[in-house]
Amino acid sequence: MSGKVRLSKYLGYTYVTGDVEDVLALMKAIRDSLGRNTEDVNDTIRILEHFEEFYETMKRRSKDYIAPKKSEADLVRGVAVVEKIRLMKEQGVNKAIIIFDKRVDDDLLRRAASEAGIELLIE
Repeated sequence: MSGKVRLSKYLGYTYVTGDVEDVLALMKAIRDSLGRNTEDVNDTIRILEHFEEFYETMKRRSKDYIAPKKSEADLVRGVAVVEKIRLMKEQGVNKAIIIFDKRVDDDLLRRAASEAGIELLIE
């Protein structure tokens, strides 16, 4: 675990890339410290915790991304956090990309990274 995740933006979406352990710590900080205990955050944490199973399923189904379960109530209230997840392996290291909902602001991610003790590398 390097303790770093990379924050980037593309077409209005913010996303983070990093080792699964670091991204998982960031997501847990979003849920526990910042009060975003939503269905999509919990499902994202479950997917990251069971990386191997979901990675194999993605490859078997030829999918690039997984969309976590979302509650309609969370979407309407504007508190949904995660749009989709990509799992990958680079040189034997498990990595993940989390693409956030367009309404998630960078400040939330900065606070979560700080709470989790993770360095946020902004591109």
